[in-house]
Amino acid sequence: MLNKKLLTLCASVALAFAAQAAEPVKPAATVNGVKIGAEVLELLVANNVAQGGKDTPELRAALKGELIAREVLAQEAKKQKLDQDPSVKVQLLLQQNALLADTLIAKETPKFNKSDDKLRAEYKRQSDLLADAEEYQVSHIVSATEADAKAVIKAAKDGQAFDKLAREKSISPSAQKGGSLGWLMGNQINPALFNVIVNLSEGGVTSMPIATPEGWQAIRLDGKRKFKVPSFDDSKQQLVNAVFANERAEFVQKLVKAAKVEQ
Repeated sequence: MLNKKLLTLCASVALAFAAQAAEPVKPAATVNGVKIGAEVLELLVANNVAQGGKDTPELRAALKGELIAREVLAQEAKKQKLDQDPSVKVQLLLQQNALLADTLIAKETPKFNKSDDKLRAEYKRQSDLLADAEEYQVSHIVSATEADAKAVIKAAKDGQAFDKLAREKSISPSAQKGGSLGWLMGNQINPALFNVIVNLSEGGVTSMPIATPEGWQAIRLDGKRKFKVPSFDDSKQQLVNAVFANERAEFVQKLVKAAKVEQ
């Protein structure tokens, strides 16, 4: 299937075919006189291989069939002047700009600074930000109504086991684990819940239900501890992703600042 991942793959595949442009290449197919270039088929094959597929005759036949069907549909759409529809024109423009933007980023990526020093600087920055961070071990019971949630809280306050109540009463998938959500950072918790959790003592249960999109919730704080920052080696891939995102943002911002923008 054609999908958004195809856009980000275009740059590298297109460069590979540019070197072969001088030699005539037999089209993958011709539909009503319109040629479907072999490079288009190769692009789809490469996209599927990049996602874990295998380059087989069966895959190529299926993709060629899809290309032919899409060309037939596109020709019929043009015959019906659907390409002149304003909303279609806008979508085509957006897709074209997205492709060009992704191709430019792919071209510039090798120039981004992803050195070990850069990664270690990012590691230090993130470690400093997390120096005082805490993790919370949380369990919850989700009820469909406020009345049900209040009944659950009363039962917990009266001494009934919270995990047993969760298994019997909660409508959340976490019921199978006794309502346990494991260890969470503050930014991983719904703000409405976190504002209550930080004021609970370990083992404490909320005195009133909390309304959330998931339902009415009763919360128990099972534990609290200082967040342990993972080692540099264990964080390597996340650091690469963070540095890439920062470098990309700086590159884009540089271009935006240099552009003449009127609003």
